[in-house]
Amino acid sequence: MIFGREGMSSSPSAPGMKICAVIPAYNEADVIGELVGAVTAHVARVLVVDDGSQDGTGTRAVEAGAECLRLEENLGKGAAVRRALARIVTSSEFTHVLFMDGDGQHRPQDIPALVTQARASDADMVIGARSLDRSRMPRSRHLSNTVGSRLASRLVGRTILDSQCGFRLIRLAPLATLSLRARRYELEMEVLIKMCRRGATVTHAPVALVYHDGRARSKMAPVRDTIRICLWSLAFRYLDV
Repeated sequence: MIFGREGMSSSPSAPGMKICAVIPAYNEADVIGELVGAVTAHVARVLVVDDGSQDGTGTRAVEAGAECLRLEENLGKGAAVRRALARIVTSSEFTHVLFMDGDGQHRPQDIPALVTQARASDADMVIGARSLDRSRMPRSRHLSNTVGSRLASRLVGRTILDSQCGFRLIRLAPLATLSLRARRYELEMEVLIKMCRRGATVTHAPVALVYHDGRARSKMAPVRDTIRICLWSLAFRYLDV
């Protein structure tokens, strides 16, 4: 079993918070059902974006209790998340959006840590901070995360511990005001930079570093996508794109 139930709350969302989980997924039929089932215990709604999968990912997500937004073709993580946000940002139903990857790298049992930190700090964004233990990560992944986090810290003028972690809890009101254009993995940096430019508060919560059989399931290409993320980050910060 990939996703345990340790620490799960008995009711969806924390008092005073109503959370919608947004999970982009591409060909993750083998894990998405179990993931949705575990996340459901913590949030008011789970919205899975099936990003053009060909393996029944969307069907498995619906069977597990999620609402599913199906895209006819694979558009990329950023585009998939933007489609989800377009559906929920105008809603007054939710106070926060929880972002998680659909590949099993984020543990549902770590959700309470993000929620607790959001309530304690009243921050607009809580970023999951992995330990980035060099001995437990592929070299390329450690390098891309280190470079990305240093760049992010310089661009936003505050310490960002794990800029590429897609495990985040964000207040919906400031998120809804952003004009986003990311299509791929630069989404995390775009949201971070644009929210900070508008004065959003950011904090971190510790989450687990998860690899399966010593490998990342992520479809991100560490070198190519890190270069792309860095270039787009400069554009988001200085060109007001």
